[in-house]
Amino acid sequence: MNLPDIKAFIAFAETGSINRAALRLGLTQPATTRRIQNFEALVVGTSLLDRRVKPAVLTPAGRRVLAQCQRVLKAVAELEACGASHTNPTGQFRIGLSPGLAEIVLSTTLDGLRERFPDLQLRVTSEWTSQLIRKVADCDLDCAIAFVTDHHTLPLTVSSTVIGVETLVVVAARTFDTPRKNGKSVRIRDLESYGWIVNPVGCGYRETLQRAFDRTNASCRFVADVLGYDLHLSLVAKGAGLGLVPSRLVKASPLRHKFRIITVKDFQPEVRAMLLRGTSLGNLSLAVNHLEERMSAVLGPRKQLA
Repeated sequence: MNLPDIKAFIAFAETGSINRAALRLGLTQPATTRRIQNFEALVVGTSLLDRRVKPAVLTPAGRRVLAQCQRVLKAVAELEACGASHTNPTGQFRIGLSPGLAEIVLSTTLDGLRERFPDLQLRVTSEWTSQLIRKVADCDLDCAIAFVTDHHTLPLTVSSTVIGVETLVVVAARTFDTPRKNGKSVRIRDLESYGWIVNPVGCGYRETLQRAFDRTNASCRFVADVLGYDLHLSLVAKGAGLGLVPSRLVKASPLRHKFRIITVKDFQPEVRAMLLRGTSLGNLSLAVNHLEERMSAVLGPRKQLA
């Protein structure tokens, strides 16, 4: 049993096809198929793939073997990192950011990273958290700083550290008339008849809002799908709908005198700012550790972003 065969099996299991596994590994499809077959032949007496369906899927035994293989790959990556820990990292360092974190990270943190590791070539991208998680797992990113909600699932190949907590608030125009019943505080289902201004599909905040309504068997009506909280707050201030926006952005907005925060008794969401790292980092672990330390210093461990 060798590491390339294990990596081929993991790639197929995580991508769901020989073609995508081959692209991840930088191999041809026949070469990828041979590696997977070699690995299957060594796991005697157990069928790892159900080929009665197209494309083939993992059997229950295959899923158990996959979990073990992922642990092996992670252990090998950690061993490689130990062996390379005495040298400064070089080459490309790929970092992913959730929207809303770019201004925090790019303003000071990356400058310090460049000074500490001048031979690194930084490549920074901004995408929704679900995409960042997938890309870290697929080794398309070395690490990511992302806002993670309860509905996100982290693969075993992605490790995480909480570096801050973001508080979200429901915001409305200053003239908004709070729907109160019999003098009671507002609950999420009381806002069912109002429209919401949200980010496009893929945003974790949007998913958090939708799930809150689903839990009360109420409907959530989206009236605008727009990217960028400056535009969100502008539309909210004009009375176009309600918004779910990070508290720190509401406080910092030049329009803050034109809207109000609505306290919703059963909906006070928080999301975690997390540093996600993948496997096989080698001495890039030094750069990831430095990034984690700088971000923790800026945000504070489990500290509210404000």
